[in-house]
Amino acid sequence: MTLKKIAKMSTKSQISTELSESISNVLGKNVRILYKSLIRMESRGDKVDNRVLIVTSYRIFITTTKVPTRVDNGFHLMEIEALESKKANHLSITLIHEHKPVSILIGEEGTSEGLSNVLHALVAAFDDLFPNVAVEDIISKVNLPFQLPSVSGTRKHSTCGDFSNQYAAMCDLCQTPFRAEVAWDIDTIYLAHDIRMLHLKDFDHLDQRDLIPLVIALQHNTWFTGVCGDGVRAGGEAWEGVCRVVRCAWPAPQRLSWRAATLRHDHAARLGHALARAKRPPAMHTVDFSQNHIEDKGAMSVLSGLANNPDGLRYIALSQCGLTGKTVTHLATMLNDNPCHLSTLSHLDLSHNNLKDDVHNLYNFLAQPNVLTHLNLTNTETTLENMWGALLRGCAARLSSLLVGRNPWSAVRRPKDPPPSFRQFFTACLALTELDFSYCKMPPDALKSLLLGLACNESATGVQLNLSGVLSSSQAAHVLESCIHGVRCLQSLDLSDNSMEFELSGIVRAIGKNHSITHLSLSRLTGKRSYAPPLIQALVHVLQEPDTALTSLDLSDCKLKGDLYGLLNALGGARRLRSLDVGGNLAGDAGARLLAKALQCNCTLHTLYIDRNAFSLQGLTDIAMALRRSVSVRRVEFPGCDAAAGGRAASERVATLWRELHERLAGNSSGAQSHRVRALALERAWAGGEAAAALAAQAAAALPPPPLPAALERAAAAAHHLLHQYLQRCGEVFAAMGGGGTSGELVTLQAVRDAMAPCSSTLQDLINEAVESLALSACESVDSADSEPITSNDPDIPDLLTPISHSGATPLGCRRRERCGRRVRPKSVAEQQCSSNEMLSLPPLHAEAADALAELPAHTLRHLVKGRPRRVKTRAPTRPITDQSQDIDEGLDEFWRTCRTPPGSEEASLSARTPLTSRSLHSLSSLASPSPLRHSPTLQRDDTMYSVTSGESTPVLLECEVSRCKSSDNVGSKAPTTPPPSRSSDNVNTMEGVEACVGGSIVGITPGAALTSNQLSDAILY
Repeated sequence: MTLKKIAKMSTKSQISTELSESISNVLGKNVRILYKSLIRMESRGDKVDNRVLIVTSYRIFITTTKVPTRVDNGFHLMEIEALESKKANHLSITLIHEHKPVSILIGEEGTSEGLSNVLHALVAAFDDLFPNVAVEDIISKVNLPFQLPSVSGTRKHSTCGDFSNQYAAMCDLCQTPFRAEVAWDIDTIYLAHDIRMLHLKDFDHLDQRDLIPLVIALQHNTWFTGVCGDGVRAGGEAWEGVCRVVRCAWPAPQRLSWRAATLRHDHAARLGHALARAKRPPAMHTVDFSQNHIEDKGAMSVLSGLANNPDGLRYIALSQCGLTGKTVTHLATMLNDNPCHLSTLSHLDLSHNNLKDDVHNLYNFLAQPNVLTHLNLTNTETTLENMWGALLRGCAARLSSLLVGRNPWSAVRRPKDPPPSFRQFFTACLALTELDFSYCKMPPDALKSLLLGLACNESATGVQLNLSGVLSSSQAAHVLESCIHGVRCLQSLDLSDNSMEFELSGIVRAIGKNHSITHLSLSRLTGKRSYAPPLIQALVHVLQEPDTALTSLDLSDCKLKGDLYGLLNALGGARRLRSLDVGGNLAGDAGARLLAKALQCNCTLHTLYIDRNAFSLQGLTDIAMALRRSVSVRRVEFPGCDAAAGGRAASERVATLWRELHERLAGNSSGAQSHRVRALALERAWAGGEAAAALAAQAAAALPPPPLPAALERAAAAAHHLLHQYLQRCGEVFAAMGGGGTSGELVTLQAVRDAMAPCSSTLQDLINEAVESLALSACESVDSADSEPITSNDPDIPDLLTPISHSGATPLGCRRRERCGRRVRPKSVAEQQCSSNEMLSLPPLHAEAADALAELPAHTLRHLVKGRPRRVKTRAPTRPITDQSQDIDEGLDEFWRTCRTPPGSEEASLSARTPLTSRSLHSLSSLASPSPLRHSPTLQRDDTMYSVTSGESTPVLLECEVSRCKSSDNVGSKAPTTPPPSRSSDNVNTMEGVEACVGGSIVGITPGAALTSNQLSDAILY
């Protein structure tokens, strides 16, 4: 029966026109009346009163028969708890909050026509409110002498299961205003994104009372499958609405997430009670109450209510809920009692609870073959050495994420060797992708077993290993350094929050040998800053390797300051780096200037994070101006902290710069070949090649046009033709069925082009990467080619690999020798603004550069701080004052005459084998007496140190204790024709030339010159 027929139905006693108008005036003109009829209502005893029954869209009214009429009784459709009938014309309606039912008589005695019409009206009202839901699923008790009739075609329902109409009905039930914005968001946003879970966070700007009808509207909605209240503090009435939905809803909710909502154990207990009293077995398979202090009482109540789920649980998250081993024992018992959990449970999160070792029952569940893919036991005080046997037997096949950080390895102080199952588990894992051992004080043997087990795993790929805060000793660092290069299944390695004192430079070099690790995180490093320079040099070495696999580097929050300059200088030569995070290092404007220079040379970097580096407006402007010339950078984090530190004016200026910058960087994602040609020119110039601009011009002229636009146009035309033919055939089928034909083109060619646009972008990215690889290969070929040009047989193809000579250009051989040196940009004047202990040492000198030191012109050394006024002493000296009038040379001749030993004696040979270290004025004054009896020694150099040796004795090292000098620019040298002599232990009175390394500089003294005491004093002060 349709709604129109129901509206036309009436009893034999017609309702007068005056009464109908009075009813409309009382109820309102906007109320939609579905059915009205005269009835007899039973009151006290056997007394019966004439009344009018009115069924509207949301409510049922009973009014008087007099004009003007008044509402005698009224209730909402959702308040009906039971429908019963004792006679053919009798209907009893029981309400939820009323003890006495509403009893009415419809029609004449012995006939059921009036009752049938009323039931048709009620069914139509419920179908209009909750489409596709039976009345028996809405009303708890239906006891009628016949089946409820079916009603169809009440009206056209809206989107999302007619949620807007249901929300309006619940607003009428709760007597709250209808919020049109809520209905619009649901019907538009949720429908567009196919969101099947109601997120209350989207509406937390409303009052708590406005959330009640929003939650209750889910009670019989067929679109939504659950509710998410993450971060929403639910009041008492709102939480009661959630419990009502869980208890009475049909279809039953399947997902419930309420993270960080300040819920307590009483909230969880009420929810568990509602689950236990549900009309049907619960269908909820996803429960997340993380970051709510519900304790054992609340968690056990919820788990008890979910134990009767016949389909099993899939997702359980009870992180940071104040649980103990009691809840884990109860959970393990529930999982073991229902075998279906072995084939459904895939996510289990019990992190940040004090479970300790009361998890043996849980291990019994994990030891059985299951489908668990995510297991989080972080910070649960569970000893790790006891779980691997269970994981090996039941979880090795499907487990992909294992998080066990912040747990002790063993309960004893001196742990035993790791069990064999520990290494066997990591060897047997088939789907492992995420592994977290952060802040676990693992013994070195356990770390070694972990790495060796992963190294033997041939099935897992792309594993992300987190070892933050694990390196607690140098032995553990040595184990990591010796084993990490062979673990080929790793893709990401996190070594954050470790100390730089544990030789991280060696670990970084070992990581560089692993060609599978693409991401390295070294954030929040601790330790003295004196350990930073070797680490930075190791990173520079790894990033500049041509076969390195490292594409992402995280150095955030290390506070490296000036130590970061070495990495920024070498950033231009990093060929494969795609993402770099150097935020939180306080590099200052000097670092900003170096970064700006490097960004103009780098042709591979895509993402950059630079905030919290104490950059001023000038520094940020330098970076923004440099990024305008970048050919690869696509995204740069907005430096909000640095911009805010400069005040409002600086923030507005930086925001404008970054807005214009991102408009410019958007072009780096396009498919223009010119960017790849510019990248080729930059790579040639950075690698020490010649005529980079000319090479780029030749490459631009020789590169073929992009093939994708023409190919995609042909593909779009072909697809449009196929679609046109297909739609013609479909139209013929519908026409044969009696349908009308359509005129015009249903799918245009432009629509096909728009649909193929994402595919075009993806293909263009592939071509760009391939062209970039060809450019880098061409650069390597040019650098490794001989000096003779390679002739080409085809005169039409330009020779791109032939270097073009320019007048005054450096010869090719010399440029090739300088290639390694040019990978690291020379130090800038900006770096000298920092103190000397904040600057990296210069890169190792090569043979050519070392030989060039002898050709530097000699000049006089100048004392930089000798003229500085001394501080006035305010305290008396504690040591006795010696006589300053005594000559400093007194007694020197007698000392050397009595201490000399004959040449060739045992004492002399012993002295020759002992390095002589001069730390006093007397040891320096011994160089003042020349003697021609000994041969002149020679000076030998390598890439890392200088050693002064003699042809007749073992090499010795001459050290001079001098005051520190902050300038290393003064370099002195001897005459290029005379080899630099040295003093050995058996020739202490001979001196033809001395070179001493003072603060990183070479101090030269003219050969044959005798030093007076004043000169020696000046040398010591220097």
